[in-house]
Amino acid sequence: MISVIVTLKNKENTIISALQSIVAQSVQKWEAVIVDNGSTDGSEYQVRSYLIDRRMRYLKLEKEVSVAEARQKGLEMTSGEWVLFMDGSDYLEVNALEALYLSVKKYGTSIAVGNFSFIKRGEKQIQNFIPEGIISASQFNKTRLLMATGTTLMGRSVATRPELWETSNVAYTDHLVVINGEGEQPLIKPRRASLFSRLFSWFNN
Repeated sequence: MISVIVTLKNKENTIISALQSIVAQSVQKWEAVIVDNGSTDGSEYQVRSYLIDRRMRYLKLEKEVSVAEARQKGLEMTSGEWVLFMDGSDYLEVNALEALYLSVKKYGTSIAVGNFSFIKRGEKQIQNFIPEGIISASQFNKTRLLMATGTTLMGRSVATRPELWETSNVAYTDHLVVINGEGEQPLIKPRRASLFSRLFSWFNN
């Protein structure tokens, strides 16, 4: 089973699309925990309408914590063998979970990363990287790939230990798996100063 952990703060305008994209997945063996990191808008109202699906649960944090801590709280509420972190403004393509899962199974890794597009100034910018395949940890840091929210599937043993994220081999699928909303944060900070390091900022652990 795949555990999807959605963190959000004041995402009432995008959270419905994010949750709809989970429900619409071609792979239906999943669970989702939505961690509301101290929202003061109508995000909770929007989420509540989806909790009729027993695969979804909701955790409201009354006080904002770091993104990393919010993700950890969600992780503790799940039990799936595989984990995907999302933001409340990410939108998964319909075959996202399937493509990432097939990639880790095909290449025997604990992490899979997929292609993505992002919204910048209201327009979708599609990213194209390299051919599908396995990438060693050392090679990964030389590529233009990002471990961003919604793009990365991890085995639970890796998801619970962020220090392994930068030292594990990665299976890459060139399928478009997610559209990231404006200003989203990667799971891993790019090592080199590049276009991607300017587009995404590192979250505080």
